[in-house]
Amino acid sequence: MKRIAQVTHNYLPHLGGIEFYVKRLFEDLARSNNGFIVDILTTDLDTPTLNRKEEARYFPVDVAFMRNPFSTRLVSHLRKHPYDLMHLHSIWFLPCLLAVIFRKRARIITTIHGVFPDKASILLRLFLSLYKPLALYILKCSDRIVVLSESERRKLLNHFSIEAENVVVIPNGICIEAHEPVEKESIVLFTGRIIPDKNPDVLIEAVAKLKNRISSLRIVFVGPIEESYRIELMQLAQNLKVATLIEFVAPLDQSFPEEKALLMNLYRRAKVFVSLGAWEGLPTRIMEAMQFETACITYSSGGSSDLVIDGYNGIVIVELDAELLASRLEKVLLNDDFRATLGINARKTILEKYDWNKISQKLISLYEEILGHY
Repeated sequence: MKRIAQVTHNYLPHLGGIEFYVKRLFEDLARSNNGFIVDILTTDLDTPTLNRKEEARYFPVDVAFMRNPFSTRLVSHLRKHPYDLMHLHSIWFLPCLLAVIFRKRARIITTIHGVFPDKASILLRLFLSLYKPLALYILKCSDRIVVLSESERRKLLNHFSIEAENVVVIPNGICIEAHEPVEKESIVLFTGRIIPDKNPDVLIEAVAKLKNRISSLRIVFVGPIEESYRIELMQLAQNLKVATLIEFVAPLDQSFPEEKALLMNLYRRAKVFVSLGAWEGLPTRIMEAMQFETACITYSSGGSSDLVIDGYNGIVIVELDAELLASRLEKVLLNDDFRATLGINARKTILEKYDWNKISQKLISLYEEILGHY
């Protein structure tokens, strides 16, 4: 029996791409019959007590800077409980650094869910530059480094002096849903954490430029948002006279079947899905929209431009510019045939390359390879 730790700074019920990635991998490891005993080690950063998952250990945070948590309880656990393999889910967060420092004889696999932001505040860039030597330490201690796309691999090797042969590309993926085409509505859908780094304000500004040219248009935001930021976005919308076109939907947790069904229905019905995050790995929210033949417009951060091929299965914009986004939205919304072609090719792409069942098998095979060298 081999003991494995999945280490992440946040976990469900906190919502995010990494959280669902770890959840699905945990479930597949439990079903694999490979003799793995798996723990999920995380912190209670921004995590409500209600609906915490029994498979995870939530260690209390003593202090956090820029959402980077430190936990003495986690340190104590790592000292007392040796693992054969630790799978880390970031190079930028302290729990993963602590896991490396106190790993004893454990092998290390590190998955990077976004190497470096394409756009960041001065404070964040300063923090990342100061933290970079610690991130490099994690990378150099890793037996294998997993990135989610070829572009992320190039970015990683450009930013860090590490051995290229230790870096492998294993993309993200989704559990593909059955699909029956439905009549689309004039919804521009935006899901995930609604924070400044995801640039929802650019979408609001873009839609404001179209409000007199496209009827029945509305933006639906789905995901967690701080009330102060929601008020800020609504104030922007009121100033641009599009407040009535905007709807905020509470976060939907896919680990609950009813909430997952509601989210999947929104992906099905939307004419367009928009992703504008400045710091991305390979966003599953884009994949979830693509599987339902929903046309996607994405900013070219992280692996997004590996997933979406401009003009074939979606639209890629290279600048976070409201005028540029508005022109692409208009083209997709007003051209039914073009939009339908993008959608058909989008689902084809997901079926061919991003089936989670195949991807998780690659990860399990990687575990077996690394543990075989133990």
